[in-house]
Amino acid sequence: MAIKALSLAEFLSASNLPDLLNLPWVHSTASQNLFDILSSQRILATPCTVFKGEELCYLFVGRPAYKTPSVPNPSSWQLPVAFVVRFRKPPPLKHVHPFDSGAFFNKRLPTYITNFQLERFDLASNPALMGRLVSLMFKTPARYMSREPVGDYEFKNDNNLDMRHQEILALAKLYRDNSSAEFDDRAAAIEIAIEEDIELTKDNILGVVIPGEYARVPKLVREMKTFAPMVKTYDLQPLSTASHFGNLYDCVAEIYKKSGIKY
Repeated sequence: MAIKALSLAEFLSASNLPDLLNLPWVHSTASQNLFDILSSQRILATPCTVFKGEELCYLFVGRPAYKTPSVPNPSSWQLPVAFVVRFRKPPPLKHVHPFDSGAFFNKRLPTYITNFQLERFDLASNPALMGRLVSLMFKTPARYMSREPVGDYEFKNDNNLDMRHQEILALAKLYRDNSSAEFDDRAAAIEIAIEEDIELTKDNILGVVIPGEYARVPKLVREMKTFAPMVKTYDLQPLSTASHFGNLYDCVAEIYKKSGIKY
């Protein structure tokens, strides 16, 4: 029998790594889209530029990792908004990747990983593989949330890896690489794609984070609280769009804390 390289899903499926992962999912977008989302009462699945012919809704596990291009002096509508999603009944998974698939597809990630095929990293076949991935690369969900991956020597030694595991080694290297404008937090966050809209109901939405100026719109926060138990705000600062993401992360973490979600 020919010796072959193992895909990420094949490796994780054969492992006995812990698969417990209790983190919500987060959908982020530019605040300019907020009124359209509220009007439709759903986060829409839209035509995907990576998986042609598919309409998908994207989220990241645990972190508001999606980012729009940064501008140096943004207006409030250019800042991010985040929906913290906790499905009572999770929908079927269409794609699950250990990084931003768009960044991979558009070659914004290093060539040492984009030289492989994107489908070799898809974990949608089994939701438990997401928890095993976190255990493999970070040991704990807390370390996943703060992007503290296992070191190179420990990773190789603990898992007895060789060149059959080249794609797993490439992913571990990506997770250890320092963030940059080209491959930031999206390079080390689990991305989920589903084929259906997300209805804005209390069964689905745990909380929402918006720029503070939107909270000044009459009755807006009251309307949002009909489907989101918590609405958090952050202030516009004289900083770039990218510099506001720390505030977004803090607000999401506060939603987790007040919801009793531990990681």
